Amino acid sequence: MALSPEFMQDLWVRKILSTTGHTLLVYDYLLTLKDEVEYIWNRPWTIVKVMFLVNRYGNLVGQTSIRLEEAGLLSHGSQMFCNRFTFFTSCFMVLSTESIHIIVLMRAWAIWGTQKRVANILIWSYVSYVLVLTGTATYSMTTRHNQFLQLDVTHICIGGTPSYAWLISCGSFVLDTILFVLTMRSLQISSREFQCLYPSDLLHVLVRDAIVFFIFSTLSNALSTASWTAYAHNPKHFIAKAFATPLLSVAGQRLVLNLRGLKGRTYTTQDLSCEVDRQLEAFAAADTSSRDDIGRSLV
Repeated sequence: MALSPEFMQDLWVRKILSTTGHTLLVYDYLLTLKDEVEYIWNRPWTIVKVMFLVNRYGNLVGQTSIRLEEAGLLSHGSQMFCNRFTFFTSCFMVLSTESIHIIVLMRAWAIWGTQKRVANILIWSYVSYVLVLTGTATYSMTTRHNQFLQLDVTHICIGGTPSYAWLISCGSFVLDTILFVLTMRSLQISSREFQCLYPSDLLHVLVRDAIVFFIFSTLSNALSTASWTAYAHNPKHFIAKAFATPLLSVAGQRLVLNLRGLKGRTYTTQDLSCEVDRQLEAFAAADTSSRDDIGRSLV
């Protein structure tokens, strides 16, 4: 069956953007491989380190698989393979996106002063969000059986997107916006109250990377929403997985490497004095608060 010129053009745009996303991911990997060895592999194992490596190498495997499929080397005209591949890419997109979100969450938690109550709220919010995403993907794959367009001619899995898929990117945008606003507020307070202790380079990196990541995250969510609504039954609906996801991953990985690569600062006696005074004030405030709580309980 002959393909229409419009279909061929849409397929060409999809392949170009898919190639661009994969190329960007591999290029940035090669640029930052030295930093990864120095700042990641030579450091102790932490949640951030695990999430970084999961995102970094999971994305390389996932996006390379997508490139092979987009080249027509995997499907061999099989509808069953395309259904399974669609499920795989959906789960891969969730894992890729949320591993970066967990890194940003850990970073924000540290900026906010590692408060346990704040951490519990953020962690459970993101866990709930991931469960909803996974459940949505599973429900979509088990209840919807895509008929992949022109599979026998293109040998590429060109399906469709559920009508409710755009809600996922909107939810991600809301969470990212709340996280960004609260983080910037906390950094503003820190820069005003602890100027004598915290180096300007550190605050500059934290503010800059928070803004850059939010811009890339917003762009990724906008591309996903646009491709899932305007091109729901068009080859270009795959832009969200093949192009927007690599953009977000590169921004998140740079977030970790930039902070790990920041040179330390030697503190003067005055700096240490400021920190001691700050901690004494914090202890005094905590002691006063605990006494008030005990007094209220006795009353």
